Amino acid sequence: MTTDYKARLRSWGLAASLLLSSAIHAAELTLEQAVDQALANDIWLSSSHHNETAKRAMADAAGALPDPKVSLALANMPTDSFDFGQEGMTQFALGISQMLPRGDTLELKEQRFSQEAHLQPLMRQERRAQVRMQVSQLWIEAWRAQESLALIRRNRRLFKQLEDVATSSYMVGLGKTQQQDVVRAQLELTQLDDKISRLDLQYDTLRGRLSEWLAATRERSTGLVDVAAVDIAAQPPVLKLERQLPTEDGEDSRARLFLQHPSVVLFDQQIEVAQTDIRLAEQSYKPAWGVSASYGFRGDDPMGQGRADLFSLGVSMELPLFSTRRQDGEVASAASRAEVVRTERLLKLRQLLAAHDTSMAAWQRLNERLSLYRKQLLPQTAQAAEAALNAYTRDVGDFAEVVRARIAELNARLAEIEIMAEQQKQVAQLNYLMTQVRQEEM
Repeated sequence: MTTDYKARLRSWGLAASLLLSSAIHAAELTLEQAVDQALANDIWLSSSHHNETAKRAMADAAGALPDPKVSLALANMPTDSFDFGQEGMTQFALGISQMLPRGDTLELKEQRFSQEAHLQPLMRQERRAQVRMQVSQLWIEAWRAQESLALIRRNRRLFKQLEDVATSSYMVGLGKTQQQDVVRAQLELTQLDDKISRLDLQYDTLRGRLSEWLAATRERSTGLVDVAAVDIAAQPPVLKLERQLPTEDGEDSRARLFLQHPSVVLFDQQIEVAQTDIRLAEQSYKPAWGVSASYGFRGDDPMGQGRADLFSLGVSMELPLFSTRRQDGEVASAASRAEVVRTERLLKLRQLLAAHDTSMAAWQRLNERLSLYRKQLLPQTAQAAEAALNAYTRDVGDFAEVVRARIAELNARLAEIEIMAEQQKQVAQLNYLMTQVRQEEM
């Protein structure tokens, strides 16, 4: 094999390894990529656009008058001779009639469909905020499980070495190693294996739940979905608070910011729809009108002289005299539905404010705990584990203390990962709660 050929093979191998490593790296999903893909693949948003189009089309249709009715009749034909010109009353009549809805019914129906169509952009903004929060929290939980797995697997090798050292010392009778030390080391290894199994299950479950949001529809007509394996990037999440409540006192002043939350503005729009329903129900008190016109063609009389054709014009009016109970019930029902929406809006504001206070308090406490772990607890547990190991190697310490110190250090590092994940989940929650309506998306 020539030198040039060997060099060419090495270059090809290097290029292939680089491509493979870049492909593997590209398969790792960051938090921002997960959110972007979830929003891009959310079929609900597409459905909302179709709903909005349908409502606007219904608004155009609701504003049109009902179709007129055309009638064609042969009236007053004598049955003794069936002669069209025998009687003066016999005529061939062509008529047309048109009903006019009560009051402003057409305008209000058109307005109501337009208001319902206007709800969809708000619902999409609320949906995007919810998807961003839920996908972020799922990704953070998957990252926590992945980082905990990696940490435990690294420490398992250390505990395996401790078990080997304890077994060797016990077999040759060196130091103060006893059989219970060997059993303790084996027990800790078994418990670590159990933790790994549980975390593996959590990680796979979370990736499965995350893939539901990331699934891209391959065949929309058949509903087939192609779900690729989700690999979480190792980089920790770094979400930041987008907004914070002003430092004003009083619940009313603090709640002002939530008035522009999509879910609250959605209730405002629903109240307008309810008000339109009230006005629409009130139209039933007004009469319904109808106009009609007909043209009657008559034949010549028996003497051969022509007869004048006939033209008729009429107006009808439906008076709501005997249905007052029904009309009162419809108006009262519409008014009650409006009050229900107002009450739900108030409850939503209270829920948003309470959820914000809860998440903000949790976020602040988690920041304090994270600072405590990084500044004091983690260095102290590491020093204690190192001191216990040094004492044991000098035959002045206890093997059980070495194991306890290593377990304490491992648990502290696992707790740090847990606190980081919980802190970021609270940030995602707070960013959702502080979402504001964007007029450019309306």
